Amino acid sequence: MLTFVIGLFLAIIGPIAAISGNLFHQATGLPVSAGRVGGAFGFLFGIVLMILSTAIYVEDNQGGVVSLKFGPDLPEGAIVATDGEKGPQAKVLPPGWHFGYLPIFYNLEPFDIVKIPADHIGLVHAADGRPLPLGSVYAPKWEEGTERQMLDAQHFLTEGQGYKGAQVTTLLPGEYRPNPRLFKIEILPVLEVPVGQVAVIKSNAGEIYVPPEGDTVDKAADGSPIVPKGYRGLWREALTPSAYPLHPMAHKVTTVQTTMRTYAYTGKTAIDVRTKDGFEFPVDVRVTVRISTENAPYVVALLGDPDGKAVTGFTKIEEIVIIPTVRAIFRNTAENRNALQYVNERSQIQDTATQQLRAELERTKINIESVYIADIRISDTDAGRQLLATQTDKEVALREQETFAEKERAQKARANAVRAEEEANQEVQQAQARSRVLIAQEDAKAEIAKAEGQATAYQKKIDALGGVENFVQLEIAHMLAGQWKGDIPTVLVAGSAGGNGAMGALIGSMLEDQAKKSRK
Repeated sequence: MLTFVIGLFLAIIGPIAAISGNLFHQATGLPVSAGRVGGAFGFLFGIVLMILSTAIYVEDNQGGVVSLKFGPDLPEGAIVATDGEKGPQAKVLPPGWHFGYLPIFYNLEPFDIVKIPADHIGLVHAADGRPLPLGSVYAPKWEEGTERQMLDAQHFLTEGQGYKGAQVTTLLPGEYRPNPRLFKIEILPVLEVPVGQVAVIKSNAGEIYVPPEGDTVDKAADGSPIVPKGYRGLWREALTPSAYPLHPMAHKVTTVQTTMRTYAYTGKTAIDVRTKDGFEFPVDVRVTVRISTENAPYVVALLGDPDGKAVTGFTKIEEIVIIPTVRAIFRNTAENRNALQYVNERSQIQDTATQQLRAELERTKINIESVYIADIRISDTDAGRQLLATQTDKEVALREQETFAEKERAQKARANAVRAEEEANQEVQQAQARSRVLIAQEDAKAEIAKAEGQATAYQKKIDALGGVENFVQLEIAHMLAGQWKGDIPTVLVAGSAGGNGAMGALIGSMLEDQAKKSRK
């Protein structure tokens, strides 16, 4: 302030001294021109001092808000001035020198810039502006790419016609110089949707969706409306894995797992069933389900967070949808079967349960992949163990009967084989006997033919020699001479001896011995 007063004094005195050169000459004895030059220099120096006294400086990492000390009062409820009113001005000074701000009238309020790091967003709250539209909690969204224009307080309160309160438009990573008197910035992590999940959005900001003429609002199973993305309400389009700069208070986010999920009901949580013959026992069941990306909003509309915990400790999707349906299906199936039938038809019951559960849950947009029966625990009760023991004994008896029958069949088969083998051997032996008979018959015929031939030959020799005696004598002569061939029948010799039987027998014996030697 003192600098400005000195400069003002010099700026006033300088012209006077320049004009009053003669008085200066008379007072100092210096030339008239010197007085004029000094006056001009004083004037210029005073002007420089006045200008410097109005200069303010803003650091590189800061911004500046100027407050006007004098002027008309701000309108009622206003916080910053846009038309020269007294108080903090809407315009923010960037880093550097700024002139024309006389300290007696202006006061500089520096502030640090706002730095939003990567993977974060800035939430903006405006302390001044137009009242929010009726029924709105958040200000309407600014057009994409106009975030910095929104932070221009002068534009926000004038041409931009910004609304007072929480802004649904968020700030992306970067550096900003918002007027701290008008805007408050809160930095939060960005919404990140991980792989294997989607984000279902219920927006509390935006316009109310009015369907085109002839169309109807899409609704979930419980009648909740499903609206297009960007409107107020539950968006029908879930957000896939990525990062999104959504205002976390203006948008309620429900993440939904889209990969396979398996729910096991075993042990204390097993499904209790009762068969038509009065047996009660637990069945261990596993259910595999999946919620697709396109169906996730409908599931959230019906259940809220499907993976949220219910009072019973199960998740909501289990407590409200899966468990009641699975229990009903398995209990209804058991009512139509005996206990042993239920055990023996396990695969069929499992397939039926899968089909029925898939049909029942179709309206909830939950996809049933399969239903597995892990165990039918009929042996957990005394009656069940006794029933299984009886069934086991029966099965053992049946197996033994089958074993005995199989052994009997094997023995019969072996007996038939032995019989067939014996019959075959007998056939061979009979064939061999028949063959020997035929051979013997043929041999006999040959001997007979040979004997007949020999007899004929001998008879011819006998006739040629004039009788048997002459023939025998000739053969005896040959024998004595060592030339006998041994082929004369001994009966002829015996016959030729006539009544002398002893002689005939002797001669016959000799001929027979000689014949054997000859054959050798």
